Amino acid sequence: MMPCHMICYITRAQEKARICENPPLCASILFFCQKILYETRSLRPVMDRKDELILQVLEKNSKLSSRAVAEKVGLPISTVHRRIRKLEQDGVIKSYRAIIEYEKTRRPIGAYLFINIAETIPGKGHIPKANIVGKLLKYREVQELADVQGSSFDLVTKARFATLKELSAFVEELRELEGIEELFSAIITEEIL
Repeated sequence: MMPCHMICYITRAQEKARICENPPLCASILFFCQKILYETRSLRPVMDRKDELILQVLEKNSKLSSRAVAEKVGLPISTVHRRIRKLEQDGVIKSYRAIIEYEKTRRPIGAYLFINIAETIPGKGHIPKANIVGKLLKYREVQELADVQGSSFDLVTKARFATLKELSAFVEELRELEGIEELFSAIITEEIL
């Protein structure tokens, strides 16, 4: 117990405080608790186990209705609908995507490209990573792009092609981009999930 007999609970929806014998100290502690609550709310949305369950269901099939999701997670439909809407508003759910069977499309060949960025370019100096990312995102072949740490490469991209010849030409085109030092590719043989 603190000397002022103040207990500050920070929860998702509320702060609770017991009045103490030292009002100025309690006011300071309450202000601090409110500040922490405000800062943590602004940094990231507060999610609980129910939100996680809803997200797990939607990750597997984002086309499900609120009713179907509610049945799978054991919550009322109105609660699920409200929580999904809040997850969308908070930016937790950015968009909904179709899971495509690429073998049945015109771009059946997938590849991961592992890219190393040059620290500096002779005569030009440093090229910001954001410039290279911007160039990569303009290619229609690029499906995903991730900045990674703790490995021997800087960026990983997933791309799709109609033929191996297209993949080869794309790799050669990327190798010519200013700021890309090395590029390794791996062809996807089977997409499991």
